[in-house]
Amino acid sequence: MEALAKYCIFCGEQPEEKTKEHVLPHWLIALTGDPKRKAFFGISMSNGNSSTQREFSFDAFTFPACSKCNHDYSDLEKNTKQTFEKMFNHEKVSPHDLSLLLDWFDKVRTGLWLGFNQLNQNVANIKPKFHITTRLGQYDRALFVAKADPAKNKLLTMGISPFVFEFNPSAFTLAVNGFYFTNISYNFLFSKEIGFPYPRKSWVQPYEVYESTTNINIGPGKNKVARPFLQFPVGLNCLEFYQPMFKGGLFDRIAKEYDCEYVRQNSLDFEKGVGAIFRRVGTKIIRCLNNEEVEIVPHESYQDQTLYYKAAINTLKWQNYLFSIRADESLLTKEQQEFRDQIFSTVIQSNRVYMKKLDQEFNELKNSKRK
Repeated sequence: MEALAKYCIFCGEQPEEKTKEHVLPHWLIALTGDPKRKAFFGISMSNGNSSTQREFSFDAFTFPACSKCNHDYSDLEKNTKQTFEKMFNHEKVSPHDLSLLLDWFDKVRTGLWLGFNQLNQNVANIKPKFHITTRLGQYDRALFVAKADPAKNKLLTMGISPFVFEFNPSAFTLAVNGFYFTNISYNFLFSKEIGFPYPRKSWVQPYEVYESTTNINIGPGKNKVARPFLQFPVGLNCLEFYQPMFKGGLFDRIAKEYDCEYVRQNSLDFEKGVGAIFRRVGTKIIRCLNNEEVEIVPHESYQDQTLYYKAAINTLKWQNYLFSIRADESLLTKEQQEFRDQIFSTVIQSNRVYMKKLDQEFNELKNSKRK
């Protein structure tokens, strides 16, 4: 296992004028209770003792950051706080608000991944290829909003401890008081279904060291929304929001494929590679107009304990689904293929074990209420 030096979680470099970044921001911590209250932050895996739970106060959950990098995200935090306040007041929000909210979830999800990578002293032996700044807004993303009633003050993260999140930090859930937000971001997650350019083929390039490179061959989109929209069930009664992204940076894009009337018409900011916000209305996926006011509070609600288990299990299912999406590996050696098969199998199975445990707890809870 290769220990990683402390780095700025925004840019990945040695921090300049070092500050501390609250991955779960201080305003959110204060919104959900006493900032100094203690919470569990996963299991300490760095000392080889898997039974040790990590516990400290929320306001101590910080990681290194450059002063400038930290300051650069202050506007995003301000805008996100305002969106949460609108939500708690049952006010509608704009597509621009939702786009910034999805930026914020990219920031938090990536920050949690990088933060736990440091806390666990890189137990999975993964050297991050991206950090918050290089990952934010890169891939297609979705947000599923579910509601618990009655609401209880809480701030919980789900799906950030399993090994699958270490290897593929693409799905997690954040519970904030009475709202549960399942956030998913993955390359070309629904590009084909939303009518945007999408890969015709992807393959893993042969490599001599552990780090591999995936190549993609992108073709033009179909210029219409397909049905069914997702290849995997959402899993919750919730509001669904989707945003295709084509910024480029982690994958090379073929600009000419995106420079078409359909993509331009279905973008919030075409020049920056920011797609429009889409939402589910009944069985249809429709685009939110740029000047539209969008409802973000679900009408239907769950009992809180029920939603806790449903959201947790659903997050693990999404993680396994995304992790099982694999590019063509036929160019690799037999040893490389077998090694990757073992990694994929072990990681997915660990999530299945965790899901089974949660499912048993949930069934016991339901049975106890019937007595």
